[in-house]
Amino acid sequence: MRKIISTKTLAASDKNHLLQAGVSLVEYDALKIETLPFSIASDYNTYLFSSQNAVAALKQYWKNQNAAHLQQASIYCVGEKTAQGLKDLGLDVLKHFENAQQLIEFLKTQDLKSCWLHGNHVTPTLDQWLRAKGSDSYTVYLSSMNKKKFADDYSAVLFFSPRGVESFASENDLNNKTAFCIGETTAAKARTHTSDVVVAKSPTSTSLVLKLIQHYKAKNES
Repeated sequence: MRKIISTKTLAASDKNHLLQAGVSLVEYDALKIETLPFSIASDYNTYLFSSQNAVAALKQYWKNQNAAHLQQASIYCVGEKTAQGLKDLGLDVLKHFENAQQLIEFLKTQDLKSCWLHGNHVTPTLDQWLRAKGSDSYTVYLSSMNKKKFADDYSAVLFFSPRGVESFASENDLNNKTAFCIGETTAAKARTHTSDVVVAKSPTSTSLVLKLIQHYKAKNES
């Protein structure tokens, strides 16, 4: 039975996929997340979200916000699950993108007064572009590395962010391991530690898990 490590706690359905495929799973959260109290000004017509953690922070401190204004604003975000979390709060998600670069390319075609809600570690390209445009931003959560050493008896690791790669690699050697990554930005970071990198078909946890199962099934059949 293959043993893998996930750097994020998986949904029960994803764990079941792995179990049915005969994969042994060890999971932990490579990043610790702390939401911050905040209050958003009501003079923006557009809000940007680039992570589920920012949505979690908004949900926790929803009572501090002008809910009526937010519900009338235009929302753009990165990630399908980020979009769903915003919709669950009753917000109007006009469009979601697979990655930050796609969001940037879209924003280049718009003339919007936007506000970005993010963590203390941001995607550099998006941060630089929004700063250059004079967009405002709020840090609504903190992420810190949850460093953990594992016995060298696993064949692959699931990664969900560049920071997750950094956290895991700070205590563990990825040589001769396969890094399964949720997107290209995460994959770029993983390639600094291993040449064996596989990227999910779409940037969701389920897609990543299914990609791993498909990858090993093809190996077994070859």
